Amino acid sequence: MRRTVAVLDITDDGAYVAGAQRPSSTLKSTRCSLHTRSMLLRLFAVLSLLCSVTGIFCTHVFAQAKPAAKPSAAQKPAGANAPKYKGYFEPVNFPEDAEINDVWFVDADTGWACGALKATAAEEGGFIINTRDGGKTWKVQMGDPHSATRGVAKLFFLDATHGWAAQWGSKLLRTTDGENWEPVGDFSPGWPLAFISPQIGFHIEGERLLMTTNGGVSWKDRYQCRAKVEVDGLPHDETCKLQAITFPTPTVGYAVSSEVSDKSSVVIKTTDAGKTWSVASFIPQSTGLDNSFGFADENTGFVETYQGKMMATYDGAKTWHGVPTSVPGGRPRIEFAGPTGWSMEGKSWTYTTDGGIHWTSKDIAFPASVDAFSLVRSDRGYVAGVHGMIYRYRVVPVEYSVPHGINAPVMPGGDLGAKP
Repeated sequence: MRRTVAVLDITDDGAYVAGAQRPSSTLKSTRCSLHTRSMLLRLFAVLSLLCSVTGIFCTHVFAQAKPAAKPSAAQKPAGANAPKYKGYFEPVNFPEDAEINDVWFVDADTGWACGALKATAAEEGGFIINTRDGGKTWKVQMGDPHSATRGVAKLFFLDATHGWAAQWGSKLLRTTDGENWEPVGDFSPGWPLAFISPQIGFHIEGERLLMTTNGGVSWKDRYQCRAKVEVDGLPHDETCKLQAITFPTPTVGYAVSSEVSDKSSVVIKTTDAGKTWSVASFIPQSTGLDNSFGFADENTGFVETYQGKMMATYDGAKTWHGVPTSVPGGRPRIEFAGPTGWSMEGKSWTYTTDGGIHWTSKDIAFPASVDAFSLVRSDRGYVAGVHGMIYRYRVVPVEYSVPHGINAPVMPGGDLGAKP
């Protein structure tokens, strides 16, 4: 029995049409007689027909399997994209008309503040207060705003039990239980201070860097800052007056000077917990300020200068670069909690949430000027100033509100589901 198949006839102009049924033997002879060009055209035609049929089939299948379209943005419920949380400064004030000179928190709820009765010539009415509930209540631990106690200017805490306070009248106070304070030695409140353990600490006095190994009872010279610079082509070997000191880790520490004769600041560094120090670098056209020196980690640091600039290092103080941001006036601290950093004084707040790569400046309408702050974690900080002002920063639900509270940008981190 002869088998027949359907074939395509190809015309001279390259078109193709369905042909009649032909015997298979005839088909073979016909193919052999075609010109090479005709064979290629036939192959092309068959492939085109198959692709066309397949494409229609695939399109049909995909059309059956296509999921339902997602609702457009216009179809979303009203308010679906509205923010659910906000940053918020709320008052947790000390109920006395006193100057809060410093504030220091060791966790979200445990902290201390110090100061003196407002505007007394002898800086009397000194006190240290403590809270264990995030500022809801404050307890006087030392002194009294209505006493003759000399004012307390500065705090430093390692943890919830070990802390130091510099008091006017050249006294250094210490607590070893977080509750009770005692004088341990002579100390000027103007000297920058840093401890790396309950026994080992450092302070700077002019070009001298001094070290204690007994918790502040006594101090010994550890390093004297000297630097060789070039001015008008001539070498100058001179002392450098240190302004600020910080330890981002217990072993790595830095100090920065005011400007030397070539208009640069000198940065010194230790990598062995303060046993040895050496000049690490110079910050050109800069004058370091006391307090205004902070590090996010052992390599990434920032200094605000007398010239109103912020300078940054990302390589452990080998090099320094300008940061394009405005900075608060005065001598504000620079503090970090993870990638979040703050610098604040007066009513100006400069902050970063990416480890100092970008900084944003914003004015906050506090009822009094900010003189000190403490950033304990990315989403929790405290600011303090005159008239007993202490404000707590938190991230709260957007509908949360208290009298005299101030809305602010949201900082990253924290438990967004926690109750206010």
